Formats: sequence, C-alpha cells, structure tokens
Amino acid sequence: MPSFAEYAQFDGTGLADLIRRREVTAAEVIEAAIARIDALNPGINAIIHRMDGAARAQAAAGPGAGPFAGVPFLLKDLLGLYRGEPFNCGSRFLDGYVPQILELGLELPD
Repeated sequence: MPSFAEYAQFDGTGLADLIRRREVTAAEVIEAAIARIDALNPGINAIIHRMDGAARAQAAAGPGAGPFAGVPFLLKDLLGLYRGEPFNCGSRFLDGYVPQILELGLELPD
C-alpha cells in the first residue's frame, strides 16, 4: 500500500479535496491515519476503541458522497454513539454497553 506522507499537513477539508480530485485515495488516507494513531496514541492514550477494520472496509468500498467523503474521523466516547461499537462515556456503569438502537426507538446511523 503506498504511503501518504503528507497526511499531517492537511485538515479534513484539505483531505476531502485531495480525495475528490483523486490525488490520493481514501485507502491511502486511512492507512496514514492508522499509522499516525499507532505512532502517537501509546503516549497519549486518546483512542480507546479502534475501528481500523471498519475504516479499511469503508475505504475499499469507495469514498461515497458528501463533503467529507473518504476522510477518517474519530468519535468521542461522550454521546458519540455508533451502532455495534462499545460506548461507556468513561463510566464503569456503562462498561460493556454496545448500542443497537436509541432509547426513542430510532436506529443509529452506520
């Protein structure tokens, strides 16, 4: 997989523009993001649950549509629910909770 060494020089808007113009693929951006996480997270422990496989699968399926199509993102474990992924708000009370639907009966977005 080719590397995208300039990843850190761009914000989300810049990454989206590069992907849209096909100067870089969503897969290359994902791999650069994962490499950066691997390098920096051990020292800061900011990412507590990784979704690398899902990110790679989404990138392989194509960037999709929208202004930030193909740009990786993080969810804060504080009201950032994602169906099928653990959510605990930093609380032992919610340890092991994996949301499937919202309390109001609405499905969560994928």
